[in-house]
Amino acid sequence: MIRHHSADQAHGGPGRDILIAILAGAGVALLSSWLLGYTAAIPAPHQWFVWFNNSLGSYAGLVAWELLAVQFPAAGLTAALAAFVLVRCSSLPWWQTCLLLIGAELATTVFLQFPHFHSLRGLLLLQHAHELVVILCILTAGYLSSRSRKKTHPV
Repeated sequence: MIRHHSADQAHGGPGRDILIAILAGAGVALLSSWLLGYTAAIPAPHQWFVWFNNSLGSYAGLVAWELLAVQFPAAGLTAALAAFVLVRCSSLPWWQTCLLLIGAELATTVFLQFPHFHSLRGLLLLQHAHELVVILCILTAGYLSSRSRKKTHPV
């Protein structure tokens, strides 16, 4: 008797894609935590804070530096690259792949920071800069990848 397998069965099915997205999210968290050690050491130029003190305030300058110079290069670009590749290779809808990636990345980040939770009070926006950057980068890259996947591989 000849069995006919669908493309999902030959590929490993959605279960395999779910597992890959979860493992990739954990990998993004681990890699970005290592990279954050380097980007966090980049000092902000004095003129950066002078400009913000004269216009929006020093806290706005600190938040902007954290988002643009610390979190985006380390966590944002890593997460965006993972999302772009996973969405192109996955049989799942782009938004499901992105949600799995976000959930796994954030869960791993919380696990890594758990011993330090008692010191994470105050400065609300700075406290959530990592999450903001990761979520925006994953959703943007995932959506763009899904748009290019439809153009190159019409269903």
